[in-house]
Amino acid sequence: MLHKSIRWRIQAWHSVLLACLVTGMLGAFYCYERAERVRGVDSQLQAQLTPLLPSIIPPHGFGRDRLNEPDDGPDEGPEGHRYSGPPRGHAPSANFNSRNYYFSAWRGGSELIARSASDVQVPMPARSNPGPGQFFRNRGQNRELVEFGPEGTCVVVGTSMIGVGHELGRLALVLVGVGIGLTIFGMAGGWLVAGHALRPIGEISATARQIASGKRGTRIDASETESELGQLAELLNQTFVKQEAAFEQQVRFTADASHELRTPLSVILTQVQLALSRERDGQEYRETLRICQRAAERMRTLVNSLLELARVDSGEFQLKMEECDLASMAADSLDLIAPLALERNVVLRTSVQSVKTTADSARLEQVVVNLLYNAIQHNANGVEVRLSLHRQGNEAVLQVADNGTGISPEDLPHVFERFYRADKSRGATAQGTGLGLSISQAIVQAHGGNIRAENQNGQGAIFTVCLPLAN
Repeated sequence: MLHKSIRWRIQAWHSVLLACLVTGMLGAFYCYERAERVRGVDSQLQAQLTPLLPSIIPPHGFGRDRLNEPDDGPDEGPEGHRYSGPPRGHAPSANFNSRNYYFSAWRGGSELIARSASDVQVPMPARSNPGPGQFFRNRGQNRELVEFGPEGTCVVVGTSMIGVGHELGRLALVLVGVGIGLTIFGMAGGWLVAGHALRPIGEISATARQIASGKRGTRIDASETESELGQLAELLNQTFVKQEAAFEQQVRFTADASHELRTPLSVILTQVQLALSRERDGQEYRETLRICQRAAERMRTLVNSLLELARVDSGEFQLKMEECDLASMAADSLDLIAPLALERNVVLRTSVQSVKTTADSARLEQVVVNLLYNAIQHNANGVEVRLSLHRQGNEAVLQVADNGTGISPEDLPHVFERFYRADKSRGATAQGTGLGLSISQAIVQAHGGNIRAENQNGQGAIFTVCLPLAN
């Protein structure tokens, strides 16, 4: 549908504006040329009238002071001479010999005293003002100059405008042709320019269709586009990269979650099948139930973690913010983790300062317990784990460090990814879900803080949590 096409809309507006501009410019040029031709004709009429005036209008000094006095004889000049008409040998027609012009002269208000040999019949002009004056007029296809003098004299000099009209007609046809040509040329150029400018949109649409069809590695070529559409192409490429990464992460997440759930399910099914294969005594049944219980507990932990991450991804992750002392929260975390530390022969050391802020203490306690659990569980027995808390500027800095083997450089950038484990480099003796650090990162970021992991130059790993303090 053409009316919905951006290119056609641009072309329509461009064509209308171009047509108006060309029409206005050429119309103004035509009006200017027409006015110049009329001014040229008027100049020629004035040149034809000038030699006629001495022969028709009385010389200066003759005539009456009042035009309404009775005419009692020839005009008398200042020295008593009387004006009885043009001198001999100076008839008006003697001063007018152009074939392209005509004239008529009157005296006394209606007496025709002279006229040219032309066939043009000129009526006596109506006099609107009693005094002398001069004006131009259009009469039919003729242009005339009218001169009123004293004593009711009047001279009209005119010429035909047919030739000028034909010239203006030819000029109008030329201008119309030029206007049509300019408009067509401008429309063609505008169509090409609009197509070139909107070409990236077609490339973007084609790339989007390829990505939608499954070619997720396809990208828009924005190397030759430096306009706003080029910036849009770059932005879309970044979006496609993030989308592909999110899709791959989702696929990996689904596969890892399925794998994690499959193991305890396999344990439960295997134990049930063994229990049902033959009659067993009560002790064997109880042992089977204990194994199924541990597998179910593992499944419940995994499912709860998955639900928590789902709330994070959907934006439903909410915090119960309240005034709290982070030192008290850290002490509670140590109490929870102490039995595991005792079991693994781990030495816990603390350096905690009182830092008060507004936070969800239960969620932060979950973060600290998870970091302490990882430091104990993913190291050999007998390591030393240190928990420190202090204020640094406008932030609360909490650190959990150990003197174990540390994290391998290739694993360090991925420790916060879901289901990622660095157990081989950490000498792990127990299996986790691989979601604890991802949940901890989401909790810290929800508080407006950040968490990072690094090695201590061969002296173990250290996890640092920075939280902004309330003003």
